[in-house]
Amino acid sequence: MELITYLKAGYPLLWVCTHEEDRAISVFSQEAQGYSIFSWDMVTGLHDHATDQIRQIHDPLHSIQAVTTLPESSILFLKDFHKFVHAVDIFRTIKNFVPLLKATDRHIIIISPGINIPVELEKDITVIFFELPTVSELLEITHKIVKENKLSVKVDEKTISAAKGLTIYEAENAIALSLVKERTISKKILEAEKLQAIRKSGLMELQNPEPIEVLGGLEGLKKYLQHRKEGFYRSDLPAYARPHGIILVGPPGTGKSLSAKVCASIFDIPLIRLDISSLKGSYVGESEKNMQQALILVKSVAPVVVWMDEFEKAFAGVASSAKTDGGTTLGMIGRLMTTMQDFRNDGVPVYWFATVNDISSLIENSQGAMMRRFDDVFFLDFPSLKEKQDIIKIMNCKYTTKIPIEWAEKMENWTGAEIEKLAFSSLYDGLDEAFASIRPIYHQCQASIEKAREWAKYNARFANDDEQTNNQKKRKIKI
Repeated sequence: MELITYLKAGYPLLWVCTHEEDRAISVFSQEAQGYSIFSWDMVTGLHDHATDQIRQIHDPLHSIQAVTTLPESSILFLKDFHKFVHAVDIFRTIKNFVPLLKATDRHIIIISPGINIPVELEKDITVIFFELPTVSELLEITHKIVKENKLSVKVDEKTISAAKGLTIYEAENAIALSLVKERTISKKILEAEKLQAIRKSGLMELQNPEPIEVLGGLEGLKKYLQHRKEGFYRSDLPAYARPHGIILVGPPGTGKSLSAKVCASIFDIPLIRLDISSLKGSYVGESEKNMQQALILVKSVAPVVVWMDEFEKAFAGVASSAKTDGGTTLGMIGRLMTTMQDFRNDGVPVYWFATVNDISSLIENSQGAMMRRFDDVFFLDFPSLKEKQDIIKIMNCKYTTKIPIEWAEKMENWTGAEIEKLAFSSLYDGLDEAFASIRPIYHQCQASIEKAREWAKYNARFANDDEQTNNQKKRKIKI
């Protein structure tokens, strides 16, 4: 265990990041054989775990000073201390005691749900992330609940693994809720409870997956994702060989956002939207902290699809970050790139789904480094005739309209979004007037769209059907 290694190496100050303070103390105490274990909180006081005696020490400063009265080779766990450690007398006392701690094999371990280290102690404290319960621990809890309540319920490891990412307390609640509501262990209920962490954090958004039937055309992309689903769950593959993510490039309205929702549906896992710009805070270090917490959450709720919409905008300030925001943007992107690579190496089941309007901006600002974090890049072109016919059928069904299928031939350079706009507007204006009001985006951005098409011929896979792909590859000449 990582903690024992640090204790043996004589690290005097450690910061353990977890919501499960009692479980962490219990686990660490079992591993730290030969150490006297003490814990403190301002309500209980100083607790000697060997004798179960309580010393009435309620002042945070006095709790630190009490470490000098503890026996050698002892550990003092401090609860809620992230609320006190920024006080000058607190961090100065800790700093003054470091030589004594080193010399006597005493250790102070702060336990908190987040990381909030004073700059004065940054070089003295080492951070440890306490892992959430494993699947085997969750299975043990489930069997215990089922046995105690004398239930005849099948406990399946694959289903219980959906609760991975929950604390012990959260898992007990989710399992109990599932048993009460469904009389069985429900994967959907476990996943829904797990995703409460996303809602409570405010750092990301939960999105509803959409069935594959609502996405017209893009057969190349659909086929690709269906094949990757098999690899995403294959246990015979090395961790680093599992699908990792894709970038979708294309003009607005071509189905990039809807594709992200369909991807989650194909993979049958939750979808969360990560807006990097929204993680930026106004205080020094807040942005990097938000990014770190968001990525920890992503790992805890995996398997999951992480959708990063208009991804190129997150890189807009990277080149000038050192001058404009003190390196904040550069630091956030750097942490994201490192984490994505770590997740790939470790086999963390996260599928990164980035949607981009302007690929040149992403390439220029990341210098290609971010592109290498994804498996493939897909280009979404304007729908072909057949794809437009399919989209008309979908929109007629969605809005109960009657757009003639043959009108697809009149929709040159229309996007799927524009066909949907026609369906919606026709409910109020009639078909003819609604059709006449549509102004295709192609005519507004023709130069940039043609430039993107040219780039995609040599640098991306095509998401559209074979007809559209073949048309893009043809060379027309006049004789």
